[in-house]
Amino acid sequence: MRKLIPGLILALSLSLSLSGCVGVENKLSSWAINGERALASVQKKQVVVGDFTVPYLEGGQGETIFLIHGFQSNKDIWIRLAAQLTKHYHVIAIDLPAHGDSNILMEQSYTIPAQAQRVVAIMDALHLMQPAHLMGHSMGGAIAYHVALLAPQHVKSLALMNAAGVMSAQPSELFLLNQQGENPLIVRNPQEYKNMLAFTMTDPPYLPSLLIASLTREAIAREPIARKIYQDIQLQYSLDIESSLPKIKVPTLIIWGDKDRVLDVSSTEVFKRLIPQAQLVIFKDVGHAPQLERTKETAIAYQTFLAGVKPN
Repeated sequence: MRKLIPGLILALSLSLSLSGCVGVENKLSSWAINGERALASVQKKQVVVGDFTVPYLEGGQGETIFLIHGFQSNKDIWIRLAAQLTKHYHVIAIDLPAHGDSNILMEQSYTIPAQAQRVVAIMDALHLMQPAHLMGHSMGGAIAYHVALLAPQHVKSLALMNAAGVMSAQPSELFLLNQQGENPLIVRNPQEYKNMLAFTMTDPPYLPSLLIASLTREAIAREPIARKIYQDIQLQYSLDIESSLPKIKVPTLIIWGDKDRVLDVSSTEVFKRLIPQAQLVIFKDVGHAPQLERTKETAIAYQTFLAGVKPN
């Protein structure tokens, strides 16, 4: 988890003298990401759904695992977990509309229900032959359980990783900061990007400085749409959690880090209480991104869970 491909690290290190050139940094960062995609045995593809072009990563064979990222994230947050899964499963990781490499439409709504409807449309457009194992992270977790309720025929199992959408017994640090008008998830300058990484992850993976620089520029450029999306997802959900979550009838895995500052770990109590077939895994000394902070452990926990799901 702490290391990238040795050759990749060497190549990036040899290029540090060129780091003042934005074009070179972006090309090398793209090369690094493509290298990790290749190691994970996934390829970038795209599908058009409504007004959005939706890029996605796909690889592997077997039952389908469908991955939904969170706020200000994209499909590539799943690469390292996908590398553990494509050996036995068919993996699809999408860019949500207005995220990652998808086109941005400021006039559209990005509420949780709206994005869930788009995910269902994406699944339809990909012509999945069997229900998928659906995993969502953070905002993507809230979208995932909306999909499970909206289109249960598409979902064989559900995994909610540090998922949004419920009121935890202990308010999260993010919630308290929002109450004061602060939002560490929205980035306006390089220092705020560093602060965001520190806020979201207790034990972050190693990332080369060139990649950090490229990701920082991307996050800063996304500030207007980030504010729009964050405002939209704060709007009241279309479903009542207390009455809706018990309607989820598929096996469900809840994964969390006990040091999550974005969504407090006490949220797990709500999901565990309300979802009938819920199982719980909590990682010690992990923040908001177990798939990055504890990739192998997350993969093992998830594959153990999937092994207990009845075949079609």
